[in-house]
Amino acid sequence: MRGIIFILLVTNFSLKAEVIHLTNIKGYSHDGQQLEQLDSLLFDQESGKLLAAKPEYLKGATVVDGKGQVVLPGLHDAHGHILNYGLSQQLVNIQGLSSLKKTLQKTQRYTTEHVDYPWILGRGWNHVLWDGKAFPNRYDLDQISKDKPIWLERVDGHAGWANSKALEIAGINRETAKNDDLILKDAEGLPTGILIDNAMSKIEKHVPVISGDMKRKAMNLALKDLAAVGLTFVHDAGIGQDSYDIFTELASNRQLPIRVYAMLASGSADYEKLFKKGHLNIENHFMVRSVKLMIDGALGSYGAILHEPYSDKPEMRGAYVQTPEQIKTKLDELTKADFQANVHAIGDRGNTEVIDLLTRNHMKTSKLRHRVEHAQILRLQDISKFKQHGLIASMQPTHATSDMNMAEDRVGSERIKGAYAWQKLFDAGVVVASGSDFPVELINPFHGLHAAVTRQNHNNQPAGGWYVDEALSVEQALQSFTINAAFAAHADAFSGSLEEGKQADFIVVDQDIFTIDPKDIWKTEVLETWVGGKRIFKKAGKE
Repeated sequence: MRGIIFILLVTNFSLKAEVIHLTNIKGYSHDGQQLEQLDSLLFDQESGKLLAAKPEYLKGATVVDGKGQVVLPGLHDAHGHILNYGLSQQLVNIQGLSSLKKTLQKTQRYTTEHVDYPWILGRGWNHVLWDGKAFPNRYDLDQISKDKPIWLERVDGHAGWANSKALEIAGINRETAKNDDLILKDAEGLPTGILIDNAMSKIEKHVPVISGDMKRKAMNLALKDLAAVGLTFVHDAGIGQDSYDIFTELASNRQLPIRVYAMLASGSADYEKLFKKGHLNIENHFMVRSVKLMIDGALGSYGAILHEPYSDKPEMRGAYVQTPEQIKTKLDELTKADFQANVHAIGDRGNTEVIDLLTRNHMKTSKLRHRVEHAQILRLQDISKFKQHGLIASMQPTHATSDMNMAEDRVGSERIKGAYAWQKLFDAGVVVASGSDFPVELINPFHGLHAAVTRQNHNNQPAGGWYVDEALSVEQALQSFTINAAFAAHADAFSGSLEEGKQADFIVVDQDIFTIDPKDIWKTEVLETWVGGKRIFKKAGKE
């Protein structure tokens, strides 16, 4: 479909006509092969679908002047965590703070404001942003409280920081921790309060259960925020029973504003029960046909599995979250049930092992569209395997600009050549689907588009871009956040581009990302967000 697009700019749509013809807009859409520019659209209000500009549809249609507005397909986030994001906005949110002092001050304020809370919980600290880049310790949090347990997850969710009271409750001391390398210890063998990946469960099993009401509130808050930044479709990377039930209820009652493609969390207590339910699709709004697995941790906390030791910590190579044997068993089960496998892999060894497991002959890789989530540090010889076997690379552009201050320290000047290698993957013909991994990163997809195109942070640093040869064009970046991501969710038949027969999911934005200076892409504001022909967000004060 060429040359058609639709948007309503009125505050309340009360026209009785079922077909709208919007003219005079500046639209863009990528069909997976090429970028198309659109100047008008025909839209069936009742079905929510886009129509071809045929005379029988145009006759009697209501004409609306788009007034030159810029319109894009609704954006996907191919890897996010909706409930975790919502909860992060209600607990201690210490993301992006530039010092230990500021982190402690914000945590202290939260503790003072919530004296009735039995635990102080939060997320977002990142020691790599602080002077010295050293991990914090239990005694820092003891300054806030020695009597109330405090537990703060690192920004990537792959490490946690406990005070002495939380360690005491969990029974973590010199003796119980001495044989666990994932519990960091000081020179005297005492736990520092930092727990990595699987060790985090020793604390988490003692944390009070978050109420269903609080989870519902968090979910609704998250869905509202996602719509406001132009996300019409999110791939939720690992859900349990709580999210499954909330999404099912919302979608069944037609109250789920955006589309959600959920991956069952293979490590959750509810996994087997949810997996046995099989595929689920509620009106293309809540879809379940994939499973999230996880081979390793994160680069920032030294949990990513590497072939060779870390360049800045030679005694470490990372650690398994799920072993290759555990992943193999689950892969065979889910493939037999026609579930897509979406496997978290950060380190180069983790990626090699995951790729080898996914490309075995019986995996039905092309049919099921198996994905490597993050595909962050790749050996150059592994890149061609993605295209050869039909694997999808599900990647997060803002990870590069967040990690650039430590990534090369971790892996060195040679291994970095296969890191955050978006353009190498595009050049190899691989389907790259983009997301953010929120709440690890901020939810705004225009931050991801900006990072993909510039390889710079919002201060335009580093000059010229970080390993700029891996930067994408604006066209490639939009493709990765729309049609490629839709393909990665088995949703390309109805989502990802503005084509005849697809759902009318689109956004109106305040600037043309194809003509502005790329350094300003992250500043793009969403004026309206539409899903299935219904406006779910309108920026206040915009007519």
